[in-house]
Amino acid sequence: MSDAKPETSNSRRSAASIAIAVLGFAATLGVGFYAGQWIKETWFVPAADLEEGVRFRADLRGDEPQIGPNDALVTIVEWSDFQCPYCARVSAPLKEAIADYPGDVRVIFKHFPLAGHAQASPAARAGWAAHQQGKFWEMHDLMFANQRALLDADFSKYAEQLGLDVARFDKDRASSEANTAVDSDHKSGSKAGLSGTPYFLVNGHNYNGALPAKQWRQIIDYELKAVKALQDKGIARDQIYAELMKDAKATRGGGGGAQGPAKRRPGEPDPAKTYKVPLDARPQHGPDDALVTIVEFSDFQCPFCSKVNPALEQVKKTYAGDLRLVFRQRPLPMHPAARDGAMAALAAHRQGKFFEFHDKLFANPSDMTRPTFVAYATELGLDTAMFELDLESAEHAQMIKDDEAVANKLGARGTPAFFVNGRFLSGAQPFESFAALIDEEKAKAQKLVDAGTPRGQVYDKIMADAEEKPGA
Repeated sequence: MSDAKPETSNSRRSAASIAIAVLGFAATLGVGFYAGQWIKETWFVPAADLEEGVRFRADLRGDEPQIGPNDALVTIVEWSDFQCPYCARVSAPLKEAIADYPGDVRVIFKHFPLAGHAQASPAARAGWAAHQQGKFWEMHDLMFANQRALLDADFSKYAEQLGLDVARFDKDRASSEANTAVDSDHKSGSKAGLSGTPYFLVNGHNYNGALPAKQWRQIIDYELKAVKALQDKGIARDQIYAELMKDAKATRGGGGGAQGPAKRRPGEPDPAKTYKVPLDARPQHGPDDALVTIVEFSDFQCPFCSKVNPALEQVKKTYAGDLRLVFRQRPLPMHPAARDGAMAALAAHRQGKFFEFHDKLFANPSDMTRPTFVAYATELGLDTAMFELDLESAEHAQMIKDDEAVANKLGARGTPAFFVNGRFLSGAQPFESFAALIDEEKAKAQKLVDAGTPRGQVYDKIMADAEEKPGA
C-alpha cells in the first residue's frame, strides 16, 4: 500500500492560487514594462526636430541594399559604419518605426566607414559581398550584433552561418568591385554633407544620430503629409521620389536647409587661396622650370584616383613643357593594401620607373601582393633584388608618412586631391576643370616671368607668399 496522502480540494485550491499569483505577477511585470516604455516614449523622448527646408539629392547607383518597395512614398537613404556604436543603436528603432508603415517606406543602405574605425571598411566590403548573394541585411544584423568581432575570420564564419558560398563571398569582398562600391557610397555621403554616422536623407531632408522610434514615426508622418499633396495632384506612387528630387540640391551646404554649394569643413582648403605645398623630391613628370606645378595626393586602391588618370594624361599632353606633375602618397585607411602599393611604387621610383609602375598598379588595384609587385618589376626591367630590398625600405615608409602629414596639414582628407600652383582642386575632375585652373595659373606665372622671375624660380616665388595651411 502507498503511504501517499490523497490530494485534497484545499491543496488543489492552494496550487491554483499560487499559479494564478505567479501569472498575475508576470502579467503585472509585462504590463508594467510596456507601460513604462509607453510612458518613457510619450513623456521623456522629445519630439523630432523636423527638417522643413530645401531637399537634397543622394547619389544612388540603383544596386544598393534596400528594404521596402521601389514605389514607397518615403525614401530613407542611410549612411552607416559597422564599427560605429550609434549606427548599431539606431537599427532597431528604425526597423520598429518602418514596420508601422508597410509598403510606404523604403530604406536604402550606403556604406560610410570612418577613418578612425580600422575594421569598418573590411566590414563594409563584407556587407557588399553578402549583398551579392542576397543576404545583406542578415549580415548587417550579425555585424552590428558583434562589433568587437569584425576580423577576416569572423566575416567568413558569418557567411557560413548564413549559408553563403564562402569561397565566392571571400573573393567578392576582396574584389575591386567591392572597393568601388564602398568608395562610391563614401563619396556620395561626403557630397550629401555627412560628417559623422549614422546619417540619413529622408525624402531629401537630412537627419543624423541614433534617433528613437518615436522620432522616426514623426519624421515619416511629416513626409507622408507632404507626399499627400503630390498625390492629390495626380502624381503616381512610383513617381513620388523622382518628383521630390526634381528641385533637390545636388550638394548639401551648411545643414538645416541652407542652399548652395557645401560649406567647407573646418580645416578644408579654400580653392580661391594659394597654399604652400612642398615638393620634397617626389616622383615627377615634366620639367623643373614648368610654369604650372600640380601636386597630386593619391591612393592606388582608390577608384576615383584611377578614374582621373585619363584627364591627367590629357593635361600632360596639352601642357607639355609648361606643366610639372608631382605625385605624393595618400593611402587611405579604408584601403588596406594601398600602403603596400605606395611602397612598391616608391621602390620602382628608386630605379626611375615610378609612373610605369603607377600605371600597372592602377590597372589592377585588387591585386596588391608582393609576387605581383615583383612580376611588374620584372616586366619593367628593374633589378628585382634591389626592388625587393626597397619594398622594406624604412626611408620609403617615412616618405609615405611625411606625405600623409603634408596632406593632413593642408586639409586634403580624401583622394584624389590636387594643388595647382598651390590652389586646391578636389576629386576626379574632368580635363576641362583642370584646364580652366591651369590656364589661370599659367597666365599668372607668365606675368612673373615677364617681370624678371626665371622660369625655374616661378614655383618658389608663388610659394613664398602662400598660406601655410587652411585657416592660418
